[in-house]
Amino acid sequence: MDVVLIIILLVFGVLFGIIGSVAGIGGGALHMSVMILLFAIPIDEARDTSSFIMILSSGIAFISYYKQGKVDIKISLIFAGFALLGSITATVFLIFLPIDKTALKIIIASVILVSGLNMIRKAFKSLKLERLYNNNQDIHLVFSFDSFDYTSNLNKRIPLFFLAGFLAYLSGIGGGMVFVPMLSILFGMPIHISTAMSTTMIFFIGIYNATIRITIGKIHYLIGILLGSGAVLGSLYGTRLSKKIRKHILQFFVAVVLIGLAIRMYFIV
Repeated sequence: MDVVLIIILLVFGVLFGIIGSVAGIGGGALHMSVMILLFAIPIDEARDTSSFIMILSSGIAFISYYKQGKVDIKISLIFAGFALLGSITATVFLIFLPIDKTALKIIIASVILVSGLNMIRKAFKSLKLERLYNNNQDIHLVFSFDSFDYTSNLNKRIPLFFLAGFLAYLSGIGGGMVFVPMLSILFGMPIHISTAMSTTMIFFIGIYNATIRITIGKIHYLIGILLGSGAVLGSLYGTRLSKKIRKHILQFFVAVVLIGLAIRMYFIV
């Protein structure tokens, strides 16, 4: 491989690692875009390689967020467990029933777009509250998993986690685009906690997805290792950067990333 391409892949990997860890999205759609546009890799193979990359970057980000106290292993495993059932169902589904990829892409992009727009609404609300109370401390600093009640909403949200896992496996996007707004909007978690928990769930689910892709898929390991190496470095920096970003700014950032990825899915094959 040309030296210039190696450098480009490493740079993109670092950039995507920062974006993915800060926004809690995993970065699967970003990785796939580079592989498709630069190397003309078929979308199925790009999806398989993306799963391999995400297990590297999300694993490092998970460890970093856990050390920061932003992750609860028990809650993450419960949420990820339902999403994993969706991924397993998707595996069986693809074996017996082919799916129209264009229709799937449009559905996923629509969900992501709505989530991004809703996140913008929350960002404006957070900004208004910050100005109203003139509070310089981020809300996530007083959040405690010990007092967080997730069970009251869990029964109603199980299908959504299942669907997120189902779509994550089919599309190779990791599920973070759905997990972050779900945790933030539906469960009421602070955005900093939502992105950290989403990254953790992506890692747990990614263990299964990557194992399946490695077994029955086609992975471009050289490209995956180069992008993944950069993503690991970017993830380490991104998790530290996340601590310094105010709540409403992070919400705006996540919203822009979601909307941008949704547009990308609408118009890029």
